[in-house]
Amino acid sequence: MLSACDKKHNRGLKADNFLLLAGLILMFSCATAFSAEEVTTDSRSPRLAHQIDQLITQARQQQQVQAAPRSTDAEFMRRVYLDLTGKIPPVAEVRQFLADSAPDKRERLIDRLLASPGFVVHFTSLWRNILIPEAGTDPLARQQVPEFEAWLRSQLQQDISYDALVRAIVGGPFDETTRTTGQTAAAEPTARAFYLVKQLKPESLAASTSRAFLGVRIECAQCHDHPFDTWKQDQFWQFAAFFANIDQPQPNTFVTPANLREVTGKPEIKIPDTNRLVEATYLNGKQPDWKETPSSPRQRLSEWITSAQNPYFAKATANRVWSLFFGRGIVDPVDDFSSTNPASHPELLEEMARAFQKHDYDLKYLIREITNSETYQLTSRQTDPSQSRVEWYGKMPTRGLTAEQIFANLVQATGFFRQTGETDPQLIAPGMNSPQAEIQDLFKTESENQLEPRATILQALVLMNGTFMTNATSLEQSDVFTAIVDFPGQSVEQKIEAFYLSTLSRPPTDTELNKLKTYIDSSEVKTEAYANLFWALLNSSEFLLNH
Repeated sequence: MLSACDKKHNRGLKADNFLLLAGLILMFSCATAFSAEEVTTDSRSPRLAHQIDQLITQARQQQQVQAAPRSTDAEFMRRVYLDLTGKIPPVAEVRQFLADSAPDKRERLIDRLLASPGFVVHFTSLWRNILIPEAGTDPLARQQVPEFEAWLRSQLQQDISYDALVRAIVGGPFDETTRTTGQTAAAEPTARAFYLVKQLKPESLAASTSRAFLGVRIECAQCHDHPFDTWKQDQFWQFAAFFANIDQPQPNTFVTPANLREVTGKPEIKIPDTNRLVEATYLNGKQPDWKETPSSPRQRLSEWITSAQNPYFAKATANRVWSLFFGRGIVDPVDDFSSTNPASHPELLEEMARAFQKHDYDLKYLIREITNSETYQLTSRQTDPSQSRVEWYGKMPTRGLTAEQIFANLVQATGFFRQTGETDPQLIAPGMNSPQAEIQDLFKTESENQLEPRATILQALVLMNGTFMTNATSLEQSDVFTAIVDFPGQSVEQKIEAFYLSTLSRPPTDTELNKLKTYIDSSEVKTEAYANLFWALLNSSEFLLNH
């Protein structure tokens, strides 16, 4: 098996050398990657961040959970870069951050990343996946992605409040508006893809809207009263009626922007397989006053969803944002607020929802407070058995990466493949046979649970033997590999450190450095030895996880 593997990689390694290298990387990436240092909590933490830590600490004490130490600077930097920009940091920035001795450097890094184009690009991708998950499996739905991402990106660039963004999605106009610049008129993108990918079906729109913005799974009451919750069939269809005034296309006709129309007035809908008509009614049992303006049912619904009196909206949003940084919600799953699925930290969820509402539904405010908390900044290395209970946040959970993150990390680490500029990303999906499409198709998942990433044989083979990886670790193709190996005057130790910084965003430990130096020095062809080191780092679990 080893000789076949060596032949396939064309590495020219002896079996014992290959085993030595692979064993070193796997052993140390698991055992030492998440080492931590003790750091005193900064008393100047923002108020909500401090409240988060207080409430989590109280819950830990009640559950007898021992908190792990604080993360190292390198561990924190990699984590926050992945969470806020979707990819690992550049080597130059890692070196600069690790050399910075200022006590507020983590807070300043968070602020800088929140203001970066990378944040806009990454959160556009995250929110698009949440709102139109159909694009991952439906080729026709995928055609709507460019316009929807362009619209989302423009909202995030302008720091639009989240309640305004939701009102624009649920109740915004379908028709394009035009923007004139000099002599040129261009159509402005809209959020209508949210409707198009759901084929304008009231039942699909009702289910998606309640899940995405209220955290409620009312679709279980579509055919009968909910078996485990209080939702009734009538309530589901009364909610669906808000979407009943959208003109439905003829059978076997694909919905396009051209045939997307809505009529005003009080909507009604017939419950399937019955003779009953029900009127549009909010989930709290109240109906709009249709005599008041505006008369659009969707606009009325959007105002109710984002109302300060709505018991679901702020909580559901705070819960979902929390899950983006910890891999699970305080209510988990995030779209299952129900009497049978209580919150693990109800006071914390209430406090975050109140603060989010008080700060005008500012997503960046909520993100800033979460990432500045000591709870977020703990190491992911387990130091006590009690920390295995992820719901008590004794340590930072280790999470899987999205397909987009994996590809972005490979590009960042290797310098291979033309990278799209963050300030003007491509709106067109990658070509079917491109490395990006191959990796994204293999690593895409419909699960929102980041805590249980599942690897497949095909994924492993692409990362080990695929054309992208082979070229990315070659002297002829990889910019980063060539720069490290050919840089004049660098010692073996410095080159090993450069490979670690470019892939794992940390320097090697002394043990790793000594053993790998021995491996490099004993190799007849140094370039091949460095290529195998680079390849092994890129295939390590430490590189492929967020920790």
